[in-house]
Amino acid sequence: MSLNQIKSELLLRLLLKAAWVRKDRAITALVSVAVVATIATAALTIYGDLEGKLSHAFRGFGANVIIKPQDGSFTQDQSDRVQDQIQGQIHGQIKDKTRTKSVPLAYVIATAPGNTRVVVGGTDLDGFQQMNSSWSFQKPNAANGTALLGAKAAERLAPGGNSFELSVGGRRIQVSPLAVFTSGSDDDSRIYLDLQDFRKLSSMAPQTWLLQIDGSSRDIQAMVARLRTAMPDADVQPVRQITQAQTAVVDKTRSVVLASSAVVVVLIMLCMAATFTSSVLERRRDFAVMKALGASNRTVNFLFAAESALLALAGSTAGYVLGSGIAFWIGKANFSAAILPQPVLLLPVLLGSVALALIASTAPLRLLQQIQPAGILRGE
Repeated sequence: MSLNQIKSELLLRLLLKAAWVRKDRAITALVSVAVVATIATAALTIYGDLEGKLSHAFRGFGANVIIKPQDGSFTQDQSDRVQDQIQGQIHGQIKDKTRTKSVPLAYVIATAPGNTRVVVGGTDLDGFQQMNSSWSFQKPNAANGTALLGAKAAERLAPGGNSFELSVGGRRIQVSPLAVFTSGSDDDSRIYLDLQDFRKLSSMAPQTWLLQIDGSSRDIQAMVARLRTAMPDADVQPVRQITQAQTAVVDKTRSVVLASSAVVVVLIMLCMAATFTSSVLERRRDFAVMKALGASNRTVNFLFAAESALLALAGSTAGYVLGSGIAFWIGKANFSAAILPQPVLLLPVLLGSVALALIASTAPLRLLQQIQPAGILRGE
């Protein structure tokens, strides 16, 4: 065994022995570092994946981009070209095509039984349900349905899930509930048909295209810019309520995460400094003996700093594991999607914890330098 190996083994034994003899102080410092590492790991893990998870959560609130004709209505040819442009832009710019949905939409006022006037929309029913996944959809007992009915419309027109007739001008069509939804908005009084049935009823082409872009507000704005360039004869606008709410929630959540983490780190650092200071005061006689036997201030300081760093490494490793578990649980509980551990954070958390421990040791190290062996050993 070489001399360097012997020195390293001796140093490790000294550090472990010092921690073992004063377990209460060591455990307090270990827990303090573990708390810092846990908070930092959880905050950074959530912070890094926050925008993606909030974007996922905002999917259920409907379209975040609307495309309308500038002159009031799309012709069938224009509608087909708009659809081609939308699909071309989405497929050409977004790698994961399933993350962006688009559905056509048109409205007409129809006459229902009892001479009731009702707003009827024409759209892709499957895509429309997926785009508004936050709505509550209930399937009626009927096996085959042709329309999505808002809760209020269903209560008036099909209380038992029966079929009924809609008419526009001289056109008539028989519809039955495919599902009854509750949206909490004006849509609860509307009826949505598949485009093919809608055209039979009204002969109208889609008047609007709804897009749901799963991304940050910057991604949404970038897609809006590309669509405006590709379709100069159409009015492309983001849904301000959704995009602004998404941006505001992301910014506020990040601010809260960072502010709370900073407060916790400062408090824990004060706790660590107090713990290390108490450790120095309790071990003054030990350090005095070391100095009396020839140890320099540099050697004593190095041993104490190494002890602090070793505790920080042990505590931060446990904190990283615990923080990753907390971030995973928060993702499941709040976003219904796990926030996976980030191995890339392990090294920064370890180094950061060691750095905090060394910073907290600066005041105790000054006390170490002031220890005078002669006075301490005489009991002064």
